Amino acid sequence: MNTNQNLIIECLDELNKNALAKQKYKDYYEGNHSILKSYQMQDSRSNMRLVFNFSRKFVDNETGYILGKPVNYISKSDESGIIAAIDKNTSHWDKEHNINLRKQSKIYGEAYELNYVNTEGEFSATLLTPLNAYVLEDGSAERNVVLALHTFTKKFDDKKYLDVYTANEILHYELGSNSNKSTLNQIGSHEQIFGRVPVTVCPANHEKISGFQDVISLFDAYNALNSDLVNEIADHRNAYLVIENAKIEEEDLLKMKSMGIIQVPQGGKVSWLTKEINDSFVKNELDNIERKIYDMMDEVNFNESWASNTSSLALRNKLLNLENRVAMREAFMEKVIQKKEGKLYDYRDVAVKFTRNLPTDMVGLADVIVKIKDICSQETLLALLPFVENPKVELQKYDAEQLRRESKSSEPDSIIQSQVIV
Repeated sequence: MNTNQNLIIECLDELNKNALAKQKYKDYYEGNHSILKSYQMQDSRSNMRLVFNFSRKFVDNETGYILGKPVNYISKSDESGIIAAIDKNTSHWDKEHNINLRKQSKIYGEAYELNYVNTEGEFSATLLTPLNAYVLEDGSAERNVVLALHTFTKKFDDKKYLDVYTANEILHYELGSNSNKSTLNQIGSHEQIFGRVPVTVCPANHEKISGFQDVISLFDAYNALNSDLVNEIADHRNAYLVIENAKIEEEDLLKMKSMGIIQVPQGGKVSWLTKEINDSFVKNELDNIERKIYDMMDEVNFNESWASNTSSLALRNKLLNLENRVAMREAFMEKVIQKKEGKLYDYRDVAVKFTRNLPTDMVGLADVIVKIKDICSQETLLALLPFVENPKVELQKYDAEQLRRESKSSEPDSIIQSQVIV
């Protein structure tokens, strides 16, 4: 593709436009909800603004559910070298990177993985988001990346920098502006070794929208209703004192307040004027909104009362909707994970297995493994166990351990035989 400054500036303008739109999702994840700016303030009244950060809760919960346990790799052709290479080149950064990649993609609707070789000569990857990166695809069914941009700043440096990734090289620029238009000052370039644009897109869904975009209005309603309720209760401390059939001077009122005594003439009456709150109505409305939030996000409210003997199967049934949602998202993560070090192995030969981060009925699972041990390979059976990170390596360890045991068990026989011969 012919890369010129006009194309780069067009992509940079798209990046800036997308960043403005996507900033909202970052704000909500970090707890900067709209109520902090748009709440109707009342003079001389309580104006507390409450934020219930469901955004962070749901993003972190779903990410932990799908990637809280390490991803397993299985070679379909039983090629041990492939799995060993993946384990060697990704084990030092892969788990944390995958978690952050999934988290950011769910926040923004998509995130990007930038591959590079670190100072130790090891294959590695870092994370980019729509706030600082833009990826241009070719529009084909395969959606090949033809150009990628990454803007960044340096500490104690007021300048803004831009890296442009092409299939053959990385271009380095200083960013400026002229009449509200971006300007580029190239400061260097160097070749890159991947033979492709070293950036992979990780979408959260087909639409590339934030995982909580559909429920932001419910978040706002829940925050507003709780804030109104708390402020109403707080304002009860300033309830009005009603004095009937009497006139009291201002200085006398101050004395009464300090002494805790009110004197009124005969026929006078003193009472408090307070606003009644239908707490049942408010509670029902809050519960209704909260249920809708959990329903829309396919989440389970673990703050509800659960039976102490709830089985893992019953728990999985409650998580069925979340499981369906996550199962659809796995395909996006699997595609990104399989592209790691694509030049060293055929990604089509590697199956990626995700293990749900849930309490496991080990007794029931062990019973299943025993029943199917004659129809499945040991590696496949090991992949069922949530505590086994790499079935291939675990199988190798098992075989080595068996050899050692057999070797030790045969030693006494050898000694006896040698004594008989002597």
